Amino acid sequence: MKKIIFILALIATTATAQEISYGEYMQKVMEGNVALTARKLDIDIAEAQLKASKVFNDPTIGVTYSNNEDWDKGLGQGIEVELSKTFTFGVRKNRMQMADSERKLTVALFEEYMRNFRADATIAYLEHIKANMLLAETKEILGDLQEIAGNDSLRYLRGEIAEGEWLESRMAMGIARNTMLEAEAACNNTAIKLGYYMGNLDGAEALRGNGTLEISEQAAPIENYISNALEHRADIVVALSRADVAEALQKFNKAQRRPELNSVIGATYNMADPDFMTLKAGIAVPLKFSNLNKGARIADEILTRQANIDVEEARMVVKADVMQAYNNFRYAVKQTETFSDKMLGDMRTVVEGKKKAYELGEIPFIDYLIVERDESEMRRQYIEAQFGKAAAWVELQRATGFSLEFGTTPIAE
Repeated sequence: MKKIIFILALIATTATAQEISYGEYMQKVMEGNVALTARKLDIDIAEAQLKASKVFNDPTIGVTYSNNEDWDKGLGQGIEVELSKTFTFGVRKNRMQMADSERKLTVALFEEYMRNFRADATIAYLEHIKANMLLAETKEILGDLQEIAGNDSLRYLRGEIAEGEWLESRMAMGIARNTMLEAEAACNNTAIKLGYYMGNLDGAEALRGNGTLEISEQAAPIENYISNALEHRADIVVALSRADVAEALQKFNKAQRRPELNSVIGATYNMADPDFMTLKAGIAVPLKFSNLNKGARIADEILTRQANIDVEEARMVVKADVMQAYNNFRYAVKQTETFSDKMLGDMRTVVEGKKKAYELGEIPFIDYLIVERDESEMRRQYIEAQFGKAAAWVELQRATGFSLEFGTTPIAE
């Protein structure tokens, strides 16, 4: 099964930051998420309901006292004891089958929940890594502008530059500081989201992922993804399970329409003079005139047909999901291919050259600022493209039905 591979990288964090790897994060998510814990209880409930469906119907015991004469004489007194039980044919068996079908449906629903839950948790980690990388980028820009603003203060005092250029560098530094603060807030918010998934928000803002957004997977032919999705997607299993539940319900209702057999045994003791005891036994068969109304039977048949149609619809939805996710991933790959380490390195060289030229007084500050902002925008787009590719890969895995594997060390070192 495919794995998302994040290449280990060093990311600058504050002294109070708590680094967490992808594997550690997912392990804590699986152990501590509150919503996931609640969902797991659904399976326990279904198991208990299956156990409850195996019970037999209870017998009934009745005791009757009668007195039809003068109380003082004690004539005509009697005590009657009766034990009765209703026998049904096939109801218990079909009730157990229906409960078992509902249990299987619950398991399938949980697997479907897990497929989406793991994908959502992974994307949350990717979003945090992206925010962390954008924060590091804004800090680097702020550092450059702080250095220039500091030098410009000295140059202005020495009369080497005009007041306007000194003010320009200070304003640019202020804007960069605000941008950095926004990026820091976004990074902290994504860290809080990681804490939510792990089920512990204490100190969540200090969490910092320690990977990059690079993945080493390439798309296989789309036919492979579609066939795998039709085989592994849990929502298809859910649709099939719902069809089984509808069929089991139809059989259960049919069993309930069968004639029942009520049996009774009893004894009556009369204390008159002379006293005597009467024994009795008998059976009773209800007349099922209600079965002449075929509305419930027709409704069960329609529900079964509807459930089978839902299975075909689920297959169509799965195919559409895979095709869309596949196209999105291919598009995201093409976006990342427009960037290269050499292009980013060349842009950094240009920025450094413009910075030096400005410090030598060869160009105005605005020329340096334009190039610096172009580089910042390029790096931001590159980070967004990397995130888009990684997120698209997760969505392709989600659409295919693969349950992302999370070992203790899923990050390639």
